[in-house]
Amino acid sequence: MTIGALYIGLLVVGVTYALISGAMGWMSDLGGDLHVDASGHFDVGHPHPISGTTIATFITGFGAGGIVGHYLLAWPFGAGLLLASGSGLLLAAAAYFVLQLIFSQTQAGSEHTVQDAVGREAEVITTIPEQGTGEIAYLIRGQREQAPARSVDGAPIPHGRLVVIEKMTGQTAYVRAKS
Repeated sequence: MTIGALYIGLLVVGVTYALISGAMGWMSDLGGDLHVDASGHFDVGHPHPISGTTIATFITGFGAGGIVGHYLLAWPFGAGLLLASGSGLLLAAAAYFVLQLIFSQTQAGSEHTVQDAVGREAEVITTIPEQGTGEIAYLIRGQREQAPARSVDGAPIPHGRLVVIEKMTGQTAYVRAKS
């Protein structure tokens, strides 16, 4: 096998991986950590610099740079290898930073933790009886949320009253009437 055939083979492998992973909806490896948080929502972590996507991009760039150095520029082996390595690293770094940008933009969505509600103003939508549980509604990240609620001091709070969320225990909000 000649060095030119190796470069072509690596380019074909990289492009094939890109086409297959794209056709499968990037299921192969977006380069991030996927896990389910306590509230059952999927959370995709930040991409890792060494992932299936960046490795495949490196292989593609390495093959393409090698082809340019070997066939188009007719450089000797060492110079062609440097060009192949440089183009592979450059393309892999670009892919990583593009993924970083995409993930940082999608993380700014409407998902939030239960604790993000603390300190927010809410409206009692189901009366909170003395020492009992009612229901509140509040806005967070442009989304209306509802939660069971109890008064922090055990006092009743009527329907329609504005309250402030003092703490969250599980999914239950502990509120005080807004003065």
